[in-house]
Amino acid sequence: MADFNTHLMGAAAVSGLVATVLVMTGMAPHQAVIGYFVLGVIGGVLPDIDSPTSIPIRITFNVLAVVAGFLLVFTFGARYSLLELIILWLGCYFGIRYGLRKLFIRYTTHRGLIHSVPAGVGFGLATVALAYHGFNAAVAHAWICGIFVTVGFLVHLLLDEFYSVNLYGKKLLKRSFGTAFCLGSFNQPVGTVALYGVIIGLFLLCPSPRPFAALVLDRAHAGNMTQRLWPGETWFPGLLRRVIPTPDKLNDVARASSP
Repeated sequence: MADFNTHLMGAAAVSGLVATVLVMTGMAPHQAVIGYFVLGVIGGVLPDIDSPTSIPIRITFNVLAVVAGFLLVFTFGARYSLLELIILWLGCYFGIRYGLRKLFIRYTTHRGLIHSVPAGVGFGLATVALAYHGFNAAVAHAWICGIFVTVGFLVHLLLDEFYSVNLYGKKLLKRSFGTAFCLGSFNQPVGTVALYGVIIGLFLLCPSPRPFAALVLDRAHAGNMTQRLWPGETWFPGLLRRVIPTPDKLNDVARASSP
């Protein structure tokens, strides 16, 4: 199984490549692309939140506890006093940070249903719904956010499968092969059915993907990508002009240096 650094770098590499394509085609502004890249990296470490000692689970529940506490405070900010709001925030924080995390660890197993392809799809759909309903993102951009999370998630699973191949031992495949990139678990039929049910529910909460499909299938974006696969007559235009002087500048320098 790949370690945390490998998952982080793998998700960063793939997310960076996809984000670069978005910049080149003009499908999204630079500021949004940075956010997509971060979401892809986050998706790359999400599968390990089912490990009780992993870094992702500590980060996830710490961030979730803080954010949920402030959302609760913002909701009741006009109704209660400052002291009451502080009590609400602390109750929410400790409830999630210790209570919910303890329950989560108790009822999940490492490389269980969370460490599967449908779980990655579910996290992506949850991101789409949150971006659209919670942050009022445009439909196409909300779907891009969810896709980056899912892509990072799938990169994590593929890396785990790759590290399950033993190139130097007598046995080519380790016992862990096939346990990461899976569609469910026969040992957990109820949980698998429930997971697919959650995916259906999340999809119904998401906006229609048609605007995103129209954005991806736009011929103008594909044309921009095709034209920019290879540099034109000049490599690194603009940069070379500053580094390599033009004939006119050389003549000006010669005139200035002549007595």
